[in-house]
Amino acid sequence: MDEFYQQLVPSIIYKWTILNNHVDASNEQEIKFFNNQLDATIDFHENNILELSIDDKNTDKNVYYLHFEMKNIKTTVKHIQTFLSYLKKPHKEEKVMINDGQDMKILLSCSSGITTSYFASLMNDALKESKHNIHVDAISYMNLDSIIDQYDIVLLAPQIAYKYSELKEKYGNKIMVIDDTDFATYNVNHVLNQVFKKSMIID
Repeated sequence: MDEFYQQLVPSIIYKWTILNNHVDASNEQEIKFFNNQLDATIDFHENNILELSIDDKNTDKNVYYLHFEMKNIKTTVKHIQTFLSYLKKPHKEEKVMINDGQDMKILLSCSSGITTSYFASLMNDALKESKHNIHVDAISYMNLDSIIDQYDIVLLAPQIAYKYSELKEKYGNKIMVIDDTDFATYNVNHVLNQVFKKSMIID
């Protein structure tokens, strides 16, 4: 991205969010949203880092968390819209629907592999009760070339969703993007179900 354009992104996103959601905000580093059940905050940090967070008032628990670098306006707006949609209507949990005899290796990928490593561990935990041979790993997208052939499906974290077209052209249909809400709420069951559906199409 052009350096001058990149410097403008936080300001553009801040103003767009306020104008389109009719929010009053005096602090240019933070925008807050409230409803009867949830408190939500958008925090603007240095180096174009945006942090989206939602807390449940009844439990005092964080129920939605996503941070990412604002690489472009289109992707950033999509992340914010998904965040605000969850604020209006939280998702419901679902069970993992595993096909009989399922055998699969799944690879998660983000910028460094750190955030997806935790998500991968949660996916593996969700599969522990299963007798099927399914395993999930995580890696930085910069290292995909050396390992991708060993995996059936590659899931990109929302933070690198902007690279989907590039990576799909390079690696084909095994590339998927994890939904913002699923990633931000650790909804591993829904992600696994989406992967199983995708694998049926590929096969």
